[in-house]
Amino acid sequence: MATATSTELKHIKSLLTKKGRKEHGQFVAEGVRVLEEAYRHQAQPRAVYYSPALLSERGEGLAVVFSKRGIPVKEVSASRFQSVTDTTTSQGILAVFDTPARSLTKLYRPSYRKLLLCENIGDPGNLGTLIRSAAAFDFRLVCLIGACAEPYAPKVVRSSAGAIFAIAVVDSTDVEALALARSRSMRLVATDSTGMSDPTGLSDMVRESSVMMAVGSEAEGLSPGLLHAADLVVRLEHEATVDSLNAAVAGSILMKRIYDFTREAVT
Repeated sequence: MATATSTELKHIKSLLTKKGRKEHGQFVAEGVRVLEEAYRHQAQPRAVYYSPALLSERGEGLAVVFSKRGIPVKEVSASRFQSVTDTTTSQGILAVFDTPARSLTKLYRPSYRKLLLCENIGDPGNLGTLIRSAAAFDFRLVCLIGACAEPYAPKVVRSSAGAIFAIAVVDSTDVEALALARSRSMRLVATDSTGMSDPTGLSDMVRESSVMMAVGSEAEGLSPGLLHAADLVVRLEHEATVDSLNAAVAGSILMKRIYDFTREAVT
């Protein structure tokens, strides 16, 4: 296996910044589990970089399988590897990928019955978790509107645990997303503290229609426009010892409910 050049390492470091990712149209995914998921979902990296001194046996095997797929796999010293990662304790392996297209009109498919709409989810950990839950509960596309975190930023990619490679993630506006929902007769389900705690109509809605589920930031919730447009607003009950649920937790719970209702409809 070849050794990475200084130019390559400089390029990787530039991809840790939003400016660099936008300029080059690429992003970095780091860690054994994340790259295992990339491999499982047949994502094709430009190159894989590893440091033997930092790599586990599992990571070594991963480098080998990428190499067998014809991906350039390049060695980096431990000290130089640490200079191009934003993790405190690196697992010694990362890869560079081209950033996928992020247009709602291009990536949406009429066969998609469940979509997740995230509004102003600015925390990278929350967004990554929501992406992971969406993939787990068979939501086929994640639509980002407002001031959301950048989906291919390193912290979001890590928080998704590799699910970013399993699901389409697009940038959009509330106008475009709602227009799509109307044109496809989707039902908009929103999470908000003003909603119903046990909506009896949710199961019927999910069984009979495609669904766009909307979740907003923990601090602000969803915008009035989305709440007004919603066919159903759901509140998740919890003890008064906490003021509100984490946005990723609330969104994940509701996605699981919708997933269960969908599975019941086909059994």
